[in-house]
Amino acid sequence: MATDRKILQWLENELFDGNLVLGQELPSERRISEAVGASRSATHEALKTLESMGILRLYEGKRHQMIAQLVREPAASAGPALKLHMATAEYPLRDIVHTRVLLETWALRRADREHPAMRELTKIMDEMARDDLSLKDFHHLEVSFHVALTRLAGNSLVTGLMTGLRDSIYEYTLSLVGYVPLWSTTATRLCAEHRAIYAALEAGDNELAARMVAEHIEGHYLEAGVDPDRKQRSSGSVFVQPEADADGEVHPLEPSSTLAHSVADTKERDADMPDSAPEVAETLNSMEPADESGAHGGSSRAQ
Repeated sequence: MATDRKILQWLENELFDGNLVLGQELPSERRISEAVGASRSATHEALKTLESMGILRLYEGKRHQMIAQLVREPAASAGPALKLHMATAEYPLRDIVHTRVLLETWALRRADREHPAMRELTKIMDEMARDDLSLKDFHHLEVSFHVALTRLAGNSLVTGLMTGLRDSIYEYTLSLVGYVPLWSTTATRLCAEHRAIYAALEAGDNELAARMVAEHIEGHYLEAGVDPDRKQRSSGSVFVQPEADADGEVHPLEPSSTLAHSVADTKERDADMPDSAPEVAETLNSMEPADESGAHGGSSRAQ
């Protein structure tokens, strides 16, 4: 086994046993080399490899000794690889929109309104309401809001995937600014939709929150005239100019896909990933005969 993989396995064990925490400074090279059974030179090179992977940070300490530190968010190291995928994919926007909707709606259906991330969401919304925010700061907060939403489910892997997508989401959403009819109106709408999603979560209506976030994500792109299902042959080929009426007024495009309905409205899509036993009432409802419309009695939902 390569030395870098030995060190990675050792780090996993140390984290699992509670001997290390993310962001902590690691033992000396000598101690690491002894722990993994490798030479000092092989350990030195392996640590550099892990730094390039985004798992460690290396810096020089006293007496020119190299010190290694675990990163606080190792999932962020997946970002560069995902950006390469986005750059080479035929349908990059479709991929990122579908993935965001899948991750965020799954997380919101399992959201715990007592989770500390609810307080984080409040702080982000307050920051986004400031009048002195730059475009870049606004969009960094926009992405942070959606990453925080995934934390509510308590699934670190889902949050890790969303964190890995962070840079790609930021770049694509920032690129939409020049294509919306009036950015200030769009920013106000995005903030209002954030608060509506939060209110649904606070009220315990996770299904409504999931529907809202799907429409929020898709609507952001549609307003700018973006068709996620078009192939990307150049950096601007996915954009189509919004149409204007006889008076020169620009109207948002009508939704051209069924993403919000096909993903957010169908709870059965993630039924193979249960996180708890079904409620008694839900189980009984599922046994009731379907009416003529195909819906079970007592379980109607708004369309």
